Amino acid sequence: MNILISGASGFVGRYLCESLSIEGHFLIGIDRNPIKHKFCNEFINYDLTKSLSEFPNPEQFGKIDVLIHLAAAKGDFDFSKQDFYRDNVIATKGLIKLITRLKVNSVIHYSTVAVYGHHNESKSESASLSPNTTYGQTKLESEEAIRQWANQNTKRNLVVLRPSVVYGEKNYANMYNLLSFLNKKFVVSIGNGDHIKSLISIENLIEITKFSLSNRGVNIYNCTDEPYYTLKELIEIISEVDGFSKPSIKIPFFIAWFIVLPIDIISKIIKKDLKLSIERLQKFKTATDYRSSKLKECGYVQKYTTKERLQNMAEWFKSDINNI
Repeated sequence: MNILISGASGFVGRYLCESLSIEGHFLIGIDRNPIKHKFCNEFINYDLTKSLSEFPNPEQFGKIDVLIHLAAAKGDFDFSKQDFYRDNVIATKGLIKLITRLKVNSVIHYSTVAVYGHHNESKSESASLSPNTTYGQTKLESEEAIRQWANQNTKRNLVVLRPSVVYGEKNYANMYNLLSFLNKKFVVSIGNGDHIKSLISIENLIEITKFSLSNRGVNIYNCTDEPYYTLKELIEIISEVDGFSKPSIKIPFFIAWFIVLPIDIISKIIKKDLKLSIERLQKFKTATDYRSSKLKECGYVQKYTTKERLQNMAEWFKSDINNI
């Protein structure tokens, strides 16, 4: 297939392009980051928020079989509401103009479970959409734009993927922070960790994406791995790896709040991410229980186990910090 991939230079993009390249697909990467990796057959350094007239000769690659839209803003430090809106909404609308011109009829759109909001409840695809973060709100708006595009023509196919926390080697976000937290002799935990923390390995997310290539019609899938572990159980899995420890001291959340608050204030004043914030503390104590049984019902079979992938990332983490 001829596959157009936005955000090809990002974390998911690099993994996805490598896997699709091995299978023989022709890959055209788009990214505003000028760094091209070796797995794209063609690469276009282009900002999707810019005018379509700045895109170099869109027709040069012939018929595009499918677009995989990865490009987005994600993070919880030094991102303004305007940043999220520009990179998640305006960029998606710009991409819709491009694929309409190229007559692309199949799209895999990466969204997020954040469109449901984080409300300490189990959520399936039928749950109401009530995002409570700017990230979730702007990703929902981008979802609505791409679904509107799909509904304009019965020949158009769309898969919306809503991943939970994505982790894997060379990812420096949520799971990396947890590994850093546990890579100490004496670990202090916050709360008892009995709440579900759904997540998905990058390898399984890539398998889901490839599973979606043959999609017909409009489908929405949550993307999480089974079984659904609690935070305490995830910590136990990681602590089996040499160099990582189980918490030896537990403190309640209200004490943690008073400890973290001044660090959060200093972080904002000096405009440097000190890794501790009230927002992250709130996320840490909130269940993120998102279920993806719909994928299984459609024939998807999970390839990798959480234990295998988590411990693999833990081993990589040790080598990574030793090379810093």
